[in-house]
Amino acid sequence: MSHVFISYARSTARQAQQVAAMLRDLGHEVWLDDAIPAHRAYADVIEERLREARAVVVLWSVEAAKSQWVRSEADRARGEHKLVQLTVDGAALPMPFDQIQCVDLVGWQGDPAAAGWKRVVASVAELLAG
Repeated sequence: MSHVFISYARSTARQAQQVAAMLRDLGHEVWLDDAIPAHRAYADVIEERLREARAVVVLWSVEAAKSQWVRSEADRARGEHKLVQLTVDGAALPMPFDQIQCVDLVGWQGDPAAAGWKRVVASVAELLAG
């Protein structure tokens, strides 16, 4: 079971990998779509992993806001009250996600002491604690 699901646009894959690695360093099980088995349909795997996740971290960017996949994953997480949002480029969030707190990580270079990152970690921990 993946406890944390990360949703992102391809253009922010580096940031998504960094977020995943840092959450793993904190002991969390994290899933990214680069772990889809070659023999499985990606839609089936994504749906399973979303359902299993207890927290969904969405990395919003200009491209993510346009992505049907990211928006769908975020909407599922929002409906299940397990959405953690962060922005990596300051793009405007699409509706209805603009009504939910979003952590500003524009320019973040992976500093674990950064206030924004601490907010992300705290939200993930709260969701995982149930």
